[in-house]
Amino acid sequence: MSSNPNNIEQLRPHWIEWLTGLVSLAAICAVIGWLAVDIWTTDDRQPELVARVVSAEKVATGFQVVFELRNRATLAAAGVEVRAQLSQQARLVEEAEVTFDYVAAGSTARGAVIFENDPARLALSIRAVGFTEP
Repeated sequence: MSSNPNNIEQLRPHWIEWLTGLVSLAAICAVIGWLAVDIWTTDDRQPELVARVVSAEKVATGFQVVFELRNRATLAAAGVEVRAQLSQQARLVEEAEVTFDYVAAGSTARGAVIFENDPARLALSIRAVGFTEP
């Protein structure tokens, strides 16, 4: 077996290879450092779920209310049940529920409920009523 004098592996590495390697090493060290700081400085907080109405519009089957469900905590929630209610002078007019399979920590999920009655004419309340730990 003869060695080829033009074999690129036997030549001195190009400066761009060294630069790529150094940038990659810096990125890996930064990610490891960020993860270590996050692990040691973040407390585990139970899910804190807050619902906010985004829009309401008439659709073919009634009135659709789109909302965002935000989890402000550092732990995720599963099987999140959200209940929306339309009421008039403390009397419940209509109720709708939707379940989210999973809401990650610090994330926002979107959903919608559909009412027969116009939510613009009634008092609308929407909130999470329960969850399980994943």
